[in-house]
Amino acid sequence: VFFSVVQRNFPFVSNGSLHSSLMSALSSTSSSPPSASSPLPTTVAEKVAYAESLKNTGNASFSAGEYLTAVKAYKKIFLYINGLHGADSQMKGFISAMGAEERWEAQDDNVKVDSKDVEDKIASLKVTANNNLAMCYLKLEKYERALSYATACVGLCGREGNSKASYRAGRALVALKRYSDALHHLRTSLEGDPENKQVMKALAVAERGEKEERKKAKGKEKEMFKGAF
Repeated sequence: VFFSVVQRNFPFVSNGSLHSSLMSALSSTSSSPPSASSPLPTTVAEKVAYAESLKNTGNASFSAGEYLTAVKAYKKIFLYINGLHGADSQMKGFISAMGAEERWEAQDDNVKVDSKDVEDKIASLKVTANNNLAMCYLKLEKYERALSYATACVGLCGREGNSKASYRAGRALVALKRYSDALHHLRTSLEGDPENKQVMKALAVAERGEKEERKKAKGKEKEMFKGAF
């Protein structure tokens, strides 16, 4: 699971053909791509700025109910910000531990970010892209995908957590009838946003579902041992 996440969010650790195919598949997905006369963003500042514009495009598409278009815009964000890293990047440490630091540093799309402000913007864009993709996939009723992006967002946020991402993970798990797992995420979400009625509602559904599951399990157990003694 870890390496699938790395491949999805860090194309520079995969082979060149995977990165090229992703670029080709998604190169036409933005609703507002650069014009033929405009060069593609190359500097860190240009890439971050274009990623921000993709976020705005995705937000507008989502507001218009165009969820698939929003998905395409949000996914394309990763093609512009992956490979940009700070001096203390955790991913750099991981690559170093694998003994591939020299090859990683030699990649053209791996650029050190010296500005803390820019590094923070990149981290924020990754969180937002994953969180918004989870939101889109919930609307599209693609619950496994929604869960994948929501949990990725939670992981990126670390100890601070993310109430919205936890809620979306819980919502996806309720839809998948994985009530026990849903309870954990929804309770975590409620801790971060105690007055959120949507979270309360989803939590109540998960609690009823988990209670019904336990009731059915006890019934099956009782039938299994009926007449055994």
